[in-house]
Amino acid sequence: MTESDTTSERSSMDDVIDIYKRDVDRTLLREHLKMTVEQRFERFLALMKFLEELRAAGKSARTHQ
Repeated sequence: MTESDTTSERSSMDDVIDIYKRDVDRTLLREHLKMTVEQRFERFLALMKFLEELRAAGKSARTHQ
């Protein structure tokens, strides 16, 4: 298969994927991949804790209105 054969086999889905890839922050992905699995998991848990606190604050604000 030549390069021209590959190019002609692109689908409209490939174009959609290319559009989405434009907006992906690859530097952030690289930074995350430098972390160990444990470090990524700890970061995820910290995010989930923040989310719980944010939800609780929102619920509290709604009940105090």
